[in-house]
Amino acid sequence: MIKVGVQTKGILPEMGLEKGVALIAAAGFERVDFNLDTFLKNSDVYAGRINTFFDNDLESLLSYFEEYRKMFEKYGIKPSQMHAPYPILVPTRADVTDYMQKVVIPKSIAIAGRMQIPWVVMHPLKLQYKYDLEAEQAMNLQYFQSIIPMLKEHHVGVCVENLYESVGARITEGTCANPTEAAWYVDVLNQLAGEELFGCCLDTGHMELTHREPADYIRQIGSRLKILHMHENDAIGDLHQMPYTFGTKPDDGVDWEDFCKALSEIGFDGTLSFETFPCVNSFPRGAREEVLRTIRAIGEDMVVAIERWWKILWKRL
Repeated sequence: MIKVGVQTKGILPEMGLEKGVALIAAAGFERVDFNLDTFLKNSDVYAGRINTFFDNDLESLLSYFEEYRKMFEKYGIKPSQMHAPYPILVPTRADVTDYMQKVVIPKSIAIAGRMQIPWVVMHPLKLQYKYDLEAEQAMNLQYFQSIIPMLKEHHVGVCVENLYESVGARITEGTCANPTEAAWYVDVLNQLAGEELFGCCLDTGHMELTHREPADYIRQIGSRLKILHMHENDAIGDLHQMPYTFGTKPDDGVDWEDFCKALSEIGFDGTLSFETFPCVNSFPRGAREEVLRTIRAIGEDMVVAIERWWKILWKRL
């Protein structure tokens, strides 16, 4: 059964563990996207400012996040996915790349396993504009194949996310922006793994920036779609606002109705997960719960639409 979830970024650990989880639960969410990337921010990774959080030994980190697992359990919330710190490669900083790949990612996978999180979102390497597409694909396959033993050990899967890039002050397609490429990555890696350890994460905001329709992407990748990052923007910046924000009527902006129909067509039964922390944090602190309730209500309305389309499609068979 489809559930509705929201990311923890901007809520945890900033608000305190129990207060933050209680806020998410009070808004009606049953699932979360656990933002481990909050503990090592991407802006700091790009700048080479690596904090000492992941220098802690693995047992200390597992003990720390065990408290998170227990708190989620207390409030009836399950993490449906985790966002790993990124990027995992900084072309100008071999030392940072080495630290991300040999320290941060292995510990992230172990943490996901301990927290019983089934899917970890990892940004693929972005190298096609530095080298070429073939080199980028080869290096991605080499890297993701190298972590297969870790995934098997901790019973965790990895989802590759559709990305965009800024090239010459313009937004262009990044790794996995093309659904054919995303499907290829997943199929090749699962064949190498000998089991389904890889899937797709669809980021709807990134779709807007690269001028693709999320529904079309969903239909092309089909059952490879495991998790979602749902948000909306003005097709200029990655704003991470709630759906239906851009326009004067429901069918402006992203075609969310066709999005729901496409999810029905592929039999999606995962979590409608909203990646909307900038939206939540743009409101006064006292309004956070109401904003989260609104986002959750949008998700529940989408669940109804998906089920409606499922009934229509089922009758046609």
